[in-house]
Amino acid sequence: MSANLSQISEPKMNCIPRSFDVNAIENFYTCTIVTKNGMENVFNHFLPRDGDIYVATYPKSGTTWTISILGHLVKKVCEKGISLGFCTDIFCPWLDLAASQENWRSIFSKFEGATSPRFFKSHASVGLIKQPARIIQSLRHPLDTFVSAWHHVRGKEVFEYNGSWHHFFSKVALEGKFECGDWFDYHEEFLRASKEGKIEALFLRYEDMKKDNAISAIHELAKFIGVESYDAEEISRATNFIKMKEKSNQGHIEKDGSLSNVLVSQEVGDKNTPSKAHIRKGIVEDWKNYLSDSELNLWRNYVQMKQETCPHVIDFFSLEDLLC
Repeated sequence: MSANLSQISEPKMNCIPRSFDVNAIENFYTCTIVTKNGMENVFNHFLPRDGDIYVATYPKSGTTWTISILGHLVKKVCEKGISLGFCTDIFCPWLDLAASQENWRSIFSKFEGATSPRFFKSHASVGLIKQPARIIQSLRHPLDTFVSAWHHVRGKEVFEYNGSWHHFFSKVALEGKFECGDWFDYHEEFLRASKEGKIEALFLRYEDMKKDNAISAIHELAKFIGVESYDAEEISRATNFIKMKEKSNQGHIEKDGSLSNVLVSQEVGDKNTPSKAHIRKGIVEDWKNYLSDSELNLWRNYVQMKQETCPHVIDFFSLEDLLC
């Protein structure tokens, strides 16, 4: 007889809850390389500017893809035949992580000297994105997000996590203990703020981007950031999955937040074998290869529970789509 999960040592996720009030959702979790002090540095010391643009996403939702498209739109790198790949962290630095470094004041000074528009990546809640700012958010079906996130945390030493897929799904994802906390609550906050006119935001759906190789998203992004001259087909080719996978799996994040120069495996992994690739599969409905019937029932009950508190998320995806 297999051991009951409650009778064995529980795997732990190396994330920390946010414990200070920034008028954001409660129980917000962040990876330990993004420190409490770092998030406070953003809230208390970062100087916003008209024209700032944030790619603010729940992890594993098409963040790097979206940033790469923006980079090609702004920098016109396609004309030189260059793919941005992992240098997206230079074009669009992860603000939460930068603020957590010992030399954060020096980094902030460089940000202040940068020309507009400035681009920043963030996995923080909307309360930490200081206005004025425009926000771009790519949303991915939560079950595919969770599958990708499980591989992500198993493959990154910083999380110190060795739990099974079932443990991650039932005890981490559905209990809101992964980065950004509860998937529904995180997105509801952004969608509601946009609906109420509190933020200027563009919401993209990952699955729609996959349907036409991001052509429609490229046009939407260009309009949102005010770029008129661009070649959507060329940008689409330069940021396709194969190109992104080649360029983005060149290293992994160490425990101190630095990027290793060790080549990361290109293997995609499966339900029993986690992958260390930063960009792994990038497909739609991979969750069908992971969820058991009992896990799917657990998920459907969870979605039903979230209907009342997260109506904007339900409207964005449709209840039928979320119930699978």
